[in-house]
Amino acid sequence: MENILFLLSKYFYYKPVELRKILEGFKKLEDVLEAPKDVFFKLGVGSKALDEFLNSRKQENNKTIKQEDIKILTIFDEYYPEKLKHLCDAPPILFYKGDLSCLNGGCLAVIGSRKITEYGKRVGQQFVKGLCNNFVIVSGLAYGVDGLAHKITVDNNGKTIAVLGSGLDNENIYPKTNFNLAQEIVEKGGLLLSEVPPGVGPQVFHFPMRNRIIAGLSQGILIVEGGKKSGTLITAKLGIDYGADIFAVPNNIFHPNSEGVNYLIKCGAHPVTSADDILEFYGIEKKEVKKIYAPKNDLEKIILDNLSGDPKHINNLSELSKAEVMELMGVLTDLEMEGVVKNLGGQRYIKT
Repeated sequence: MENILFLLSKYFYYKPVELRKILEGFKKLEDVLEAPKDVFFKLGVGSKALDEFLNSRKQENNKTIKQEDIKILTIFDEYYPEKLKHLCDAPPILFYKGDLSCLNGGCLAVIGSRKITEYGKRVGQQFVKGLCNNFVIVSGLAYGVDGLAHKITVDNNGKTIAVLGSGLDNENIYPKTNFNLAQEIVEKGGLLLSEVPPGVGPQVFHFPMRNRIIAGLSQGILIVEGGKKSGTLITAKLGIDYGADIFAVPNNIFHPNSEGVNYLIKCGAHPVTSADDILEFYGIEKKEVKKIYAPKNDLEKIILDNLSGDPKHINNLSELSKAEVMELMGVLTDLEMEGVVKNLGGQRYIKT
């Protein structure tokens, strides 16, 4: 069955409406390997892709497909995103690597220019840090804002979905400079997603296809930077068509990377200046992320091992650690600055 799905996708992935008609029209999918041309015509399938498929279907089906842990999700599967399913040209077959449960979270797209500015980096870092523990961050693994959004998310223990414009096999993941990031996304519980079958590299027309998936998955889209004729603006416009909320960060009016974002604000996008603006829009109470702190020395470790939510006096810590009170005060001050210890007054401390 999977071999046939791979095969159909290879010839029809760029014809999603026809591909869906095939999947819906054949009760037994293996019949596509024998059915004559007129059966496909009756289903409304008659593009050049059909001729290519009919000429190659038997030979291609016998080929071994290197899957590299790539799995298949069809539009009829339970985990297929409901929001995406309602698109008129929804991708009938998706390929994925990673944790499919990411699709069940509230998805927020973070997109912007490939030629990211210093301003864009600062904005992207600030927003994604504040959002990635409340939303699944969706982007396109591209250079610039996309890659930044994924990286900040995984570095802050969030979940992220990277939608690619190429096959998910190692040879074709694009861009190559973000190959390691793609692996890290999967390793840290995220998801790689593409309607482009394995073995197929990036093509110019793949990226508008990818953008509709990003827009179709997301309840909201945050635009960090983008020119007026950029793919970023296309994704935002698709989001508007699909009913997504559009958020835009006000940008420098003199920079070409800002034209698209400022234009969207003029057209009615929600102007936002912090992650809290988006959280408030959705009525979400910000999740406080527990900071993981690694002790720098043995004394810090002893202090942290002996502190809890119950207050402990510095004299008790001195007895337990065999350290002088003055030395302890200096170390406790450092730990307070790291946010892992709190001074309650009266030389009593707790672990935060």
